[in-house]
Amino acid sequence: MSKSIGKGTIILILSGLICKLLGAFFRLPLTSILGIEGIGVFQMVMSIYSFALVLTSGGVATALSKFVSQARARGDLAKIKSLVKVALLYSLIFGFLGGLLLFVFATKIAAFQGALSAALSYRLMVLLIPFGGVIAAMRGVFQGYENMTPTAISQILEQVFKFALGLGISFVLGKKGLEAGVFGAFLGVTAGELAAIIFLSISMHFKAKLVGEKVNHIAFPFFKAALPLSFGAAVLPFVAAVDSLIVVSRLSKAGFSAQIATQLFGLQTGVVGAILNFPLIISTSISVAMLPTISYMEAQLSQDGNKAVAKALKIMWLVLLPIVFGLCSICRPLYGLVYPSLDAAMLDYAVQLTYLGSASVIISALMQFFIALLQAKGKFGYCMSAYILGGLLKIVCVYVLCALPAVNIYGVVVGNIALSGTVCIMALIKNKKKISIGFFDLSLPLLSSIAMTMAIAYFLSSVSLSLILQIVFSVLIGACIYAFLTYPILAESLGEILNKFKSKQNNTSNLE
Repeated sequence: MSKSIGKGTIILILSGLICKLLGAFFRLPLTSILGIEGIGVFQMVMSIYSFALVLTSGGVATALSKFVSQARARGDLAKIKSLVKVALLYSLIFGFLGGLLLFVFATKIAAFQGALSAALSYRLMVLLIPFGGVIAAMRGVFQGYENMTPTAISQILEQVFKFALGLGISFVLGKKGLEAGVFGAFLGVTAGELAAIIFLSISMHFKAKLVGEKVNHIAFPFFKAALPLSFGAAVLPFVAAVDSLIVVSRLSKAGFSAQIATQLFGLQTGVVGAILNFPLIISTSISVAMLPTISYMEAQLSQDGNKAVAKALKIMWLVLLPIVFGLCSICRPLYGLVYPSLDAAMLDYAVQLTYLGSASVIISALMQFFIALLQAKGKFGYCMSAYILGGLLKIVCVYVLCALPAVNIYGVVVGNIALSGTVCIMALIKNKKKISIGFFDLSLPLLSSIAMTMAIAYFLSSVSLSLILQIVFSVLIGACIYAFLTYPILAESLGEILNKFKSKQNNTSNLE
C-alpha cells in the first residue's frame, strides 16, 4: 500500500506543478490587464469564493475518499454507489444555497470590502460554488480507489480553460472597466470547472467501480463526517475572507492610503502568496494520497501504517526544505523578472514578506501532514476544533498587528504562523502513535538547505548578470550543493524506488 502513496503523490505533485505554473502564467498577464489594484479586487473575490466553496463542500472529497477506501478494505462494495449519490446531493444542495446567498448579497459584500467593482463577480458564484462541489465529490470517488490520475487531469483542465478563456475574456471586457475585467477572469474560472465536470463525468462512467443496489443508513454517517470536515476546512478560507474584509481598513489605521493598502493586500495574497504556496504542492499531494491508504490500513487493522507514514514524512521533508529555502534565496531577482511593474518599495515589501512567510510554509506543510493522519483515523471533530482555535488566533493577530505602523502587512504573515503552528501542535498531541523518523533524516536536509542558501547568497552578491541568468545559475548551484550534501538520504530513497520498480517488473514478467 505504500506504493500507492508514492504513485499517487508523484501524480498529484506533477499536476500540482503544472497547475501552479499555469496559475502563475494566468496571474502575470492578468495583473497587466487589471493592474495591481485590479488583482487586489480579484483576490478579495477569490477569498470569499474559496471560503464559500470549502464551507459548502470542503469535506466531501475527504469524507468520500475515506469511506470508499474503508468499503474496499472490508469488501463492502455495495455501499460505494450509495455513498456517491449522497455526496453529490450534499454538494449540490449546500453549494446552491451558498451561491444563492452570495448572489443576493453581492453588492453589500462588495461595499463592505470597499471594492464595489467586485459585485458583478459575486453574482457568478451561484454557478461556481455548486460546480465546485460536484467536482469535489467526483474526485473523492477516485481518491478512495487510490487513483489520483482523474483528479490530476481535471485539475489541469481547470487551469487550462481558466488560463485560455479567463485572460481572453478579461482582456476584452476589461476595456469597459475594472468590474467587467474582474468578471471576465471569473468567467474563465467557470469554464474551467465545467471542463473538469465533463471530464470527471466521462471518467466516472467508464472507470469508477460503482456496483450494488441502494444501501440504507449511508447518509447520516457521511453527513456526520462531511460537516465537521467542511467546517474545519472552511476555517482557512474563512480567515482569508476575514483578511480581505479587515486588512485594508487596519492598514489604513497604520497610516496607509486606501490605494496603497489595497496594493499591499494584493502583493501579499496575489504575488507573494502565489510564489510561497508553490512548495505546499508537496505536502498537499502527500496528504491527499496518504489519507485513503492509511484509512484502508486502519480498516484492515494493519500494522504497516506507521512505516508508510514515516517514509512519507521523510520524503516530504527532504523535498520541501530546499524548495522553500531556494525560493527565499532567489526571490529578489525572481520578483524583478516576473513582476517588472513592481516599484522599489513594493519589491522590498515582497522580499521581506517572502523571508518571513517561508517559516509559515514549512509549519503549514507539517500541519497538513499530521491533520491528514487524524482524518484518516476519523478524528474529524478534533481537527475542526484545532482549525477553529488556530483561525481565531490568526484573526486576532491580523486585527491587532496590521494596525501597528511598525508591523503593518507583516501582521498577516505572523497570523499565518500562529494559525498553522497552533493546529500543528494540537495535531501532534492527538497523534499518539509514534512516527519513527531519525534525527539524521530531519537534520541533514535542514543543514544542507542552509548551506545551499548561503552559497546562493554569496553567488548573487558576487556577480552582475541578467535576472534570468541569476535565477538559472542559482537554481543549478543550489540543486548541486543540496544533492551532494544530502546524498546518503537521496541514494537510499532512490534505491527504494528502483527496487519497487524492479519488483513490479518481475511480477509482470511472472504473470506473463
